[in-house]
Amino acid sequence: MKNKLIFCLFFLFLAAPAVTFPFVKDHIDSENHENRRFAEKPDLSFGTLASFPKQFDDYFNDHLPYKNQLVMANTMKNDFLGVGTTMMEYMTSSMVIRGKDNWLFYNAEKQQSFNDYMCNNLYEEGELAEIAKGYVKLQEKLKERGTELVVIFAANKEQIYPEYMPSSIVPEGSYSRTDQLVAYLNEHTTVPVLYTKEALKKEKEGHQLFYKYDTHWNNLGGFVGGQVLNEYFHGEYVSLDEVVCKAKKTNVSGDLARMLSMGNIYNDDTEWQVKGYKKDVRLEKSMDGNDFVFSSNAKDDRSLLVYTDSFGYALMEMAKDYANVRFSRNTDNFKYFCDTMQPDVVVLEMVERWKEGQETWCSGLYDLLDKP
Repeated sequence: MKNKLIFCLFFLFLAAPAVTFPFVKDHIDSENHENRRFAEKPDLSFGTLASFPKQFDDYFNDHLPYKNQLVMANTMKNDFLGVGTTMMEYMTSSMVIRGKDNWLFYNAEKQQSFNDYMCNNLYEEGELAEIAKGYVKLQEKLKERGTELVVIFAANKEQIYPEYMPSSIVPEGSYSRTDQLVAYLNEHTTVPVLYTKEALKKEKEGHQLFYKYDTHWNNLGGFVGGQVLNEYFHGEYVSLDEVVCKAKKTNVSGDLARMLSMGNIYNDDTEWQVKGYKKDVRLEKSMDGNDFVFSSNAKDDRSLLVYTDSFGYALMEMAKDYANVRFSRNTDNFKYFCDTMQPDVVVLEMVERWKEGQETWCSGLYDLLDKP
């Protein structure tokens, strides 16, 4: 009798989450906070027998009842015990690395940010040549239109703040594949390629340039990125010590905290803003769909078409350096704006972890321009 009771209780314990979740999911946090689409339920057929177990496992893990609550409970347990993220967890966990002083880092598995930090994923010579070919093709196509191409890499967060990474994770070297790629492109092509890492490392003394609980640089980090461009175009660089860095908002969380379902706990960060930069420049801002469009009385009367990822939002203070700037994330309109805007410069900004998209992005933009 006792064994039957234990079995029944054990069965109820296993079944309770699946049975109760449909009734409560609309009243608790059940959103997808992981900056990716969850796996869809796979179809079982003779042709999918080999791949079905892995696909179903991905689907089950993504749609696990009370997933966000379990993630939060595990995080709170580890915080209470003082357990940081281990090397094995970093290599196998889904999205978030918990570092020192509650700093969070993005474990972008498909984008190899872990390997970027470890410096163990350097390119083969043929890969470098292939990537360079894509940039050169796009550069030449734009040059036919009288447009210059400039590329800028936003450094990964852990490259700038390695002191907050878990002590158990020790890089295998100091020369990353972004260092390798930038050096190769500068040596073998005439494409201007800028990397923000060294400027960010220098400016972080006395300033916080990335959000503690988010994947992105903040407005101060974005300002530094804009100054890397300013130095390239104008030979001048304005440091954060020369402007006013003002707290705009406190009690700020971020996307990494939400991935852990801890947005209401990890929320003591600060939103910063830059004040006093080029006060004599009158800047007008408008929206065209999802694009941000700026015009100003800047001394540099050139027009810039800037294609960015999500790091581009914090770059927009740079609009004071040029007469006309359009920020866009939708490359489908690339040819249209090259035709109608006839920009003097196309700037491509991308975070360094997004390496696998470079070849397809450059070739895709080239193909768009090549269409009649």
